[in-house]
Amino acid sequence: METIAYLPGYLSPPSGFAALAEKMDGYRAVHLDPAPTTAEQLAAWREELPAGAHLVASFEAGLAAVRLAAEKEARSIVWFSPYARVDAALVARLRALEWALEAGGREGFVRVAAPIFFGSLMLDRGGELIEAWGSRLRAEGLAAWAGALAEAGDQRKWLRTLKNIPVMAVVGSEDVFTPMRYAHDVTEWIPDLHGILVTLEGAGHFSFWENPREAVSLARGFIERYREFLEGPAEWRDEEPEEAPPLRFEPEAPK
Repeated sequence: METIAYLPGYLSPPSGFAALAEKMDGYRAVHLDPAPTTAEQLAAWREELPAGAHLVASFEAGLAAVRLAAEKEARSIVWFSPYARVDAALVARLRALEWALEAGGREGFVRVAAPIFFGSLMLDRGGELIEAWGSRLRAEGLAAWAGALAEAGDQRKWLRTLKNIPVMAVVGSEDVFTPMRYAHDVTEWIPDLHGILVTLEGAGHFSFWENPREAVSLARGFIERYREFLEGPAEWRDEEPEEAPPLRFEPEAPK
């Protein structure tokens, strides 16, 4: 049985990737605990990450996943809301979040963060979910996360180490925190064109939580047929229906 290791970014919902993993039957699941900085993630996950696994990561945790992938001979990487370069625009958003945290504590952070992190469906219908997500955050961890990320700089060189490890970058169509160009940055640096970029409609930065049905479909399709992608663009995704189904709003409640 193949293994999928789930590496959650620090701001992931409390349940992490549990809802997604439950739908990925047929695979052994390894869930790693979140940490606020890449340095802490690397230190904790290097011992816990099994060799030869598929990696599913979100947000800044993808930076650790990329650096560990070659060491652990990972089979593939699915990276939700990816970014490998923290430029001036992203630093400005992080500084705004730091200011909100200093001025208003956790509540201030959540108030400013919600329209930056979440798409229109979650903002319109998921107020209770956003409140539950925010209630689990801790000021100390948020400060460490924002400070370390603002100093991360350009990490794209690590993408060059992904020889024969295909990567699917998944970005929400309404992601304000790290819009599409950050995902393009990632896929363009993957060796031998082994990177592919897809979008999740109606979702923001928390795409796998906001649009879980499509997130599962994309992740499963890529992981099941990752070998084909090493030989060139693969028909790993089912043919699109003539009419796209209406968007569903059914994120899992935090556990």
